[in-house]
Amino acid sequence: MKTSIVIALAIAIFLLTIRPTKAEACGGCVAPTGAFTAVNSHRMVIKLGIEETILWDQFTYSGEPDEFAWILPVPSPDTIVELADADFIDVMDRATTPRIFSPLCADAGGCGGGCGSLPDFKALAAEVEVYKHEMVGPYETVVIGSDNSTSLLAWLSVNGYAFPDNNLPIIDYYVAQKSSFLILRLRPGFGVSAMQPVRIRFKGFMGQFPLRMIALGASGVVEMALWIVADQRHEASNYANFTMSGDDVVWDPQSESFGYEESLDRKILEEGGRAWVTEYAQVLDGSELQTLLQEEVPREAAILAANMHFPFVTRLRTRMLVDHLDEDLILIRSEDASDISQDIVATTSVDGSECFQEIQPESTTFSLKDGDIQSALSTALILLALALLAWRRRRITLQTA
Repeated sequence: MKTSIVIALAIAIFLLTIRPTKAEACGGCVAPTGAFTAVNSHRMVIKLGIEETILWDQFTYSGEPDEFAWILPVPSPDTIVELADADFIDVMDRATTPRIFSPLCADAGGCGGGCGSLPDFKALAAEVEVYKHEMVGPYETVVIGSDNSTSLLAWLSVNGYAFPDNNLPIIDYYVAQKSSFLILRLRPGFGVSAMQPVRIRFKGFMGQFPLRMIALGASGVVEMALWIVADQRHEASNYANFTMSGDDVVWDPQSESFGYEESLDRKILEEGGRAWVTEYAQVLDGSELQTLLQEEVPREAAILAANMHFPFVTRLRTRMLVDHLDEDLILIRSEDASDISQDIVATTSVDGSECFQEIQPESTTFSLKDGDIQSALSTALILLALALLAWRRRRITLQTA
């Protein structure tokens, strides 16, 4: 890979069963038998900068606390892990989620074969370099590296991480990219309720995501949401890209829905199951998103905008089969630099009419429209008239008395 191409950055959430395993259980096998599961949905924010790239990642996990771990290929040991505001990604999601309107009329496996010939676990694990070992809030974090993927898997095993060896070729790939590996898990005594997003800082510009790594342990459909903060709109260079419009949604009064998600899945399938939808693309300055960030998560808002003249936010989302996560996602500047609003106006309903009842999406905030204002004024005038009438009657009664 040319040096001008961005180094593999990362997102792969793994739930690795953390159980001490005896080395002799498989005759020195790198990956002991045991359950291996992965989170099948991810919400991530990445800020692409020349001097520094920052990744925010949020964990959603409901299993046992001592069975959670997260591993991430990183470009170098110079990686900083920080706790992020628990509400940050929720705010990003709420402010950029598509809002649909209706139009108004003008009116895991074991070690496999040959494991007995592998060297001793501990000897292999000793070849791994541990660059950093820290406690960050409820998490224990460690950054390790090696030029031997077998040694990496041995280290994971010796330290209580079960890892299926049938994914060794994928680890080989990231080792060949000279990646280090960040591993994070809950500290003893901390429950799942203590989990919160993390903020990870890397030196330099990095815009390549190891989707192949995400496939480890996952099954079926993997859903991902990714917000890119950069100098302009970004998209995938090696996956198809598309947007949603009013022609892609149809109002169904019976189910009270627009069929947005179904249409999204259909369009991904039309692209061979390998595509990302751009649901939002706007300059951050002066936007509703910026206002919400500054009001609700001011620290993250400041980090997001720091050292960027005109930060631009792009929201990408997809649902892909694990089989299609066979290439790392490479982010590039989009040739189409136009803005994309989160608001979509449906063009028709199930009965084919182009004008139908207005339905406000659940994600919108309450606001008074012209009709609401007129109704409120009418109600106020009626109440005022009734109050005046009551006051006048009381005055006449007092005068007569």
